Amino acid sequence: MKALVAVSKSREWVESEWEDQIGTWKIPQGWQIAFGKLKQFTAAERHNTAILEAKYNADRVLFMDTDQVYPHEYLEMMLAHDEPIVSGLNVSRYAPFEIATYAFEGEEKSNGIVYPKFTAIQPPTKKLFECDCVGTGALMVDPKILDKLPTPYFKDIYDSEGCKRFCPDDFYFGWLLHKAGFKVLVDQSIIVKHIAKILVSPYNARDLRKAWEKVNSGFGYWKDGKR
Repeated sequence: MKALVAVSKSREWVESEWEDQIGTWKIPQGWQIAFGKLKQFTAAERHNTAILEAKYNADRVLFMDTDQVYPHEYLEMMLAHDEPIVSGLNVSRYAPFEIATYAFEGEEKSNGIVYPKFTAIQPPTKKLFECDCVGTGALMVDPKILDKLPTPYFKDIYDSEGCKRFCPDDFYFGWLLHKAGFKVLVDQSIIVKHIAKILVSPYNARDLRKAWEKVNSGFGYWKDGKR
């Protein structure tokens, strides 16, 4: 069995915590693992490139992001699942730091443009549960299901002027899964952590002040120093 691990690199630099974990993931018996780093301009381009490569050359594709930390058993635990769409438990990087599991709430329309509406849901107490949509940071897909989905698999939906984004590419993929009758299995024993830090410059000082306010209000912790 072959698995493609698609590492999405959205910036010119990567977190040291990401580099520190390279080589620590255990390879499950019976699997050949290929790692690929994607630097395409948009997330949709990166995700489509990876999933199309896996469609013809792999039995599973696992998406990973360079701003996250994964358990050493991540590959073992994910590839132990036979379900077609599986995710670990993930949290959004920024406030309100919601659990990245979502329920489909219907479709909305603006100037003839139709897009899905998803709502964040709290996971139940049981280890395994199903939802309609997750982010791609801890997502695994069996490429065989792709024949049941239209292309492109990932796409951002914008308003008619291309200024306001109605739907990000991972929610669009969740929309396609929902319409095709698929659910995402979430394994809560697989915990993925976002790395929340910022490089300070005159250009982002305002964002830094906002982050500091969030820390002091109890919504997070300051990673690179003491209060």
